[in-house]
Amino acid sequence: MFRTITYEQEEEWNNAITLCSRFDFYHTWDYHNLSRENNEGNPLLFCFKDEIDFIYFPVMLREIPTTDGYYDFTSVYGYAGPLFSETITAEKIQIFVDEVKSYCLKHKIVAGFSRLHPLFDQLGVLSNLGEVVNNSETVCIDLTLTLQEQRKDYRKSNKSEINQLRKKASIIWSSKDDEAIAEFRKIYDANMRRVAATDYYFFDDVYYNNFLNSNAYRAELLFVEMEGKKVAAAIFVFSGDIIQYHLAGTDVDYLRVAPIKYLLDEIRIYGTEQGYKFLHLGGGTSANEEDPLLRFKRGFSKSMKQFTTFKSIFNDEMYVTLSEKCTESEVDFDLNYFPLYRKCLKN
Repeated sequence: MFRTITYEQEEEWNNAITLCSRFDFYHTWDYHNLSRENNEGNPLLFCFKDEIDFIYFPVMLREIPTTDGYYDFTSVYGYAGPLFSETITAEKIQIFVDEVKSYCLKHKIVAGFSRLHPLFDQLGVLSNLGEVVNNSETVCIDLTLTLQEQRKDYRKSNKSEINQLRKKASIIWSSKDDEAIAEFRKIYDANMRRVAATDYYFFDDVYYNNFLNSNAYRAELLFVEMEGKKVAAAIFVFSGDIIQYHLAGTDVDYLRVAPIKYLLDEIRIYGTEQGYKFLHLGGGTSANEEDPLLRFKRGFSKSMKQFTTFKSIFNDEMYVTLSEKCTESEVDFDLNYFPLYRKCLKN
């Protein structure tokens, strides 16, 4: 009934995920393996399945440096969390919880952390496994509404700015070749450097090539062109009934014009016409309600989704030991960081 699937078992991972009526590209083997190749850990899928029900919880297993073979797990970049059948019972959830705890103790997994999916109800499966924490909110455009109803939720300034952009700019649905990737990276990487992003938010050409050309989901690269120059770019991912606004950037010389607004408006229209239900814009860079990125996204919709994270300690003694070593150092860190010892290891 309970087992684990590793990244070496691609077919079994894919068979499990596609059994679910709804999943996002963040759950796929392709995306997890891409994260492995990006040195984010080794993919592991916790599985419970009987004749009727299932639970699948994908994570990234990481070795804890300076320890004798201890590990923890985290989630991929983005929103993953567990998938489960609609008929799952509390009794079966408890079996899954007990098995995960037992597995983690047996395999020296000290702690676990996962970002959860704002569009999926995942709390019932994880509440007995650890702590679920409400963080900030994310922004979502309901594509089941008419185009006119969606636009009513736009900030007034967005409407006029997009109208002006439509007169001055054009949208390019780009190829996904090396030249296009280089153009995207030029814009995106400059944005990340401007906001002093960590290395975690930078990716190489191999990553982009594999990501954009995956067979497990549809990823599209789009540009906004003005005055004969590509001035904004974004990668959108289409999976099931969801469109994810994944990565984006704007040429620093055109920030005041905000051409990315035109791109988001165009994808909103396209997604509605193609029958998608959600255009998920994501959240900000912090939990602050005045976060500039969150405020920008809220200009497109009043539909807010709760973003939650999961965290659990499976080996209290080792967690305390590792964290004490960190708190005894001179590293400046946030006591709410989880797992705490990772903050120390990052410095």
